[in-house]
Amino acid sequence: MLILVLSLVASACTSGGGNGGNTEPEGQNNAGQASNAPSPEASEEAPADDGAPPVQDLGGYKFVVADNNPNRWFPQEGSSDLANAIIDRIKWVEETYNVKIELRKHSEEEFSNAVLAGDKYADIIIAPTWELGRHINGKRLADMSKIPNLKLDNAYWKEYNTSNLLTYDNRTFGVAAPFANQGDEVWVLAFNKSIIDELGLENPYDLVKNKQWTFEKMLEMEQAAKRDLNGDGVMDSNDRYGLATGHDWDIGVALYLASGNKIIDIADDGKMTYAVNTPEAFETIEMIKKLAKPGDTFFPKKEGEDMDAYVKAFVEGKALFLAYSRGRGVIDPIYEMESDFGFVPMPMGNNTDNYLSWVSHDAPSMAVPVTNKELDKTGLILEALAWKAQEEEQIRMDEIAFTQLRDEESLDVLMELKNYGVSDMAFIGQQMQGNVHSGLALIPDVGFYNQNLEPASKVAEIEEAVNIGLEELALRLKGEFVEPSPKPEEEKKE
Repeated sequence: MLILVLSLVASACTSGGGNGGNTEPEGQNNAGQASNAPSPEASEEAPADDGAPPVQDLGGYKFVVADNNPNRWFPQEGSSDLANAIIDRIKWVEETYNVKIELRKHSEEEFSNAVLAGDKYADIIIAPTWELGRHINGKRLADMSKIPNLKLDNAYWKEYNTSNLLTYDNRTFGVAAPFANQGDEVWVLAFNKSIIDELGLENPYDLVKNKQWTFEKMLEMEQAAKRDLNGDGVMDSNDRYGLATGHDWDIGVALYLASGNKIIDIADDGKMTYAVNTPEAFETIEMIKKLAKPGDTFFPKKEGEDMDAYVKAFVEGKALFLAYSRGRGVIDPIYEMESDFGFVPMPMGNNTDNYLSWVSHDAPSMAVPVTNKELDKTGLILEALAWKAQEEEQIRMDEIAFTQLRDEESLDVLMELKNYGVSDMAFIGQQMQGNVHSGLALIPDVGFYNQNLEPASKVAEIEEAVNIGLEELALRLKGEFVEPSPKPEEEKKE
């Protein structure tokens, strides 16, 4: 840890901070100059300083944010370097643009009711990505691609919005943002170094660097890790396995997306097709069965136990790998475990030559309500927040390194995760159309819970219904779907 700390300090001295450990973003050295721009009284609009948004006097506008994570906006001063940087960013935006940023607790019900009444709820909302599917269905979200002053093609937006999950038909319903970071919700794979050393297995970091970290290699290592620890001749929760996870429903879809296959294929013209009906998809599901076979390669928690039993198994050395995102505290117990551990990306599957890690549908996404009537101000404020937030990523990653990680290689992996981020329209569509949910749920059902089922036949049973559902989903995403009129009650027979 001392070596890691010294290395990080040296790195920070030479790089001067910046985004993702690279050079500083354009204009970052002049952030102070931007804050010293002519006062609003002297100039209504001042030119941008080396990439900063133009400075305007917004007349004390109250910018309301609906978010259930207050630490994204008003953390306790002095609690960390990152908290101080966030406080400085908010203060800079407020003073530079003459605005007041206010936070309200987000409520899906209150948001829905406000939009129905035509009332302002907030200027922006930040919610789990899956929730936005319901708001798209309710026509509650503005098209962010048409918001004045908002430039989503700027690097400080594109770097974080890699999955583009919430864009369809040239409409953008929501985005990831530098100040609503999804990095902690990208799936990663923790591995137990003690078990690697005990078994004389290959170094996972070397496999990743050499592009040899594959499904096949992971399965080989899982099978090697399997041990009847108490020697009773029965493999149960007292023994050691290859894999555990933060949530067993998610492991199937995370591995499926890591394979490079799609759940919903979207053509250039916007037509959506259920994409699980391919030989490559069936091959992937059969491999998932091997990688996550309860009682064989996958740790079998006892009936009635919560999902934290999986994390506990990894902490206690009963699983070689633990797959999950690092957000929301689910896997936090591993940071105190006795055995050494590291992080690698999800392995490459059968239909890709790149690492692909699922951006969890629990990741925060930002959207703009349709009842926001001050879109020009909103766009400018969002640009200012995003531009200024660039300097926070290195601070955030340094704090993670100091408090959670055991080696530099893990830090390198986490810095790269956003470049591996991938998702699928199925995670939005499942909130909007029931048959689409069935198409998504087939993967964990066949791949994990009911492994005796044959994927091709199960897909054949639902494929037509899913594709009909996708036609409806496309209309809903375009805002063109018309709800059918209720059928009149049949006349009672006399």
